[in-house]
Amino acid sequence: MNLSGIKHLVFDLGGVIIDLDIPATFKAFEELSGTPMSEWAKGVHESRLFLDYEQGLLNDVEFRDGLRELCGVDVADKVLDNAWNAMLGDIPMHRINKVVELAGTYQTFVLSNTNGIHERAFNQILKDSSGKPTLDHFFNKVYFSHVMKMRKPETEIYQKVLEENNLNPSEVLFLDDKPENLRGAEKLKIQTFLVPSPDSWLELF
Repeated sequence: MNLSGIKHLVFDLGGVIIDLDIPATFKAFEELSGTPMSEWAKGVHESRLFLDYEQGLLNDVEFRDGLRELCGVDVADKVLDNAWNAMLGDIPMHRINKVVELAGTYQTFVLSNTNGIHERAFNQILKDSSGKPTLDHFFNKVYFSHVMKMRKPETEIYQKVLEENNLNPSEVLFLDDKPENLRGAEKLKIQTFLVPSPDSWLELF
């Protein structure tokens, strides 16, 4: 890929910076609810619970109550949080170190569909790995869907990042592991790169 003219890098988080294992969360809730994973997943897809939580339309309490209803169980917050966070893997330092290296050449940003419970969890993972409590120590600016109250692939979320930082879309490279999120960015003429595995983007630079 030709990176000439690129001045700004916008990274997705899950599957790009942090390792993800989404089936681990489905399995954890299967064990909690006693419902087969396939049926539980179907209930999730039919519900807007996850989407609304990522978009900041539900707070942590409302989300946990929704999980209890979805699972048909009455368990402590910590049990729900552990199951919800089961998908979160490591934040390998070689990726963070690469971001730090790239910061000498590019402005770097994070744009992630995420939520409050996950944010606290991956901040702890980051602190354990790097000694730093948040991603703000490594990127110029960090954008989370639940704070912005908008989600990828809606064009407004990319527009917000462009406008707030006075970025020319032709000079921006957006890296994400979901094709639909790339298509949303491409509508605004942002350059894109599909990340098929978390370390694959390292080969670009």
